[in-house]
Amino acid sequence: MSRWKLILAAGCAVLIPTIASAEPIPGPIVQIITAAAKTGNAAALKSTADLAKATNPRSVVEIDALVVNLQRKAEAARVATLRSQGFFEGWSGEGEVGASLTTGTSKNKTLALGINLKKDGLQWRHKFAVVTNYARSDDTTTADRYLANYEGNYKFGPRLFSYGLLQWEQDRFAGFSRRYTESLGAGYTILDSPKFNWQISGGPALRQTRFITHKSENDMTGHAETTFNWNASPSTVLTEDLGAYLGGGDNTYFSTTALTTKIMGDLSARMSFNLTSESNPPPGIDATNTITRLTLVYGF
Repeated sequence: MSRWKLILAAGCAVLIPTIASAEPIPGPIVQIITAAAKTGNAAALKSTADLAKATNPRSVVEIDALVVNLQRKAEAARVATLRSQGFFEGWSGEGEVGASLTTGTSKNKTLALGINLKKDGLQWRHKFAVVTNYARSDDTTTADRYLANYEGNYKFGPRLFSYGLLQWEQDRFAGFSRRYTESLGAGYTILDSPKFNWQISGGPALRQTRFITHKSENDMTGHAETTFNWNASPSTVLTEDLGAYLGGGDNTYFSTTALTTKIMGDLSARMSFNLTSESNPPPGIDATNTITRLTLVYGF
């Protein structure tokens, strides 16, 4: 027998038992994996497939093939849906509210409102946010902050993007009655996985500030920001948004840390801590201000 015939015979001796031992995926397992794929949760699909392979070791190849096929179909459906959407379609978001009222010897009122909207398309990502924080203690206002912004991202690829930011804010306890900000720049996604997401961005910015002293100031500054999301568990998310405006007459530093825990369905509880610091506030105004919020969040 020639050398090549010996090699072929040896290969068949190895492959034939393997092929014979392969088994089709049981019907209930197919249904479970398909249901996991429909959720759109990559981590849930992976854990489901791993469990299926552990309990059906003779169907490992078939299970891997099924998962790949389901992922391809899901991606094709997602792309088709995004291509057919108009601008006002495909938005998701959350509404946030927290309020308290205390009467008697001490009279306190607090109100925290927020709404965040997001639309993630094939080339463009849009984000819109409105935040309100108001507090009054014994007829004295102790917090009075309002913010609204829009950010548009153009995606050059899976990680690199450009951004345009428009923002209005008012915070008398930080020393200004209004501030407009416009910024253009670029960003990069350092981490993007089911568990972690980390982005950095930066670019030049223009700011027009009207202080409570009635002084106005127009600055060209640099804007730098980083956002980090950690899905600690299926029901708990930790987020950190940290950034600064540097190089103008009044540098600004900001940080918001939030812990969100799902209560039931689309309803969650959130505890957040916001810090803002101005390098050159008007006389009598503290340079650093903090706000702690306890709110209920409804996702939609």
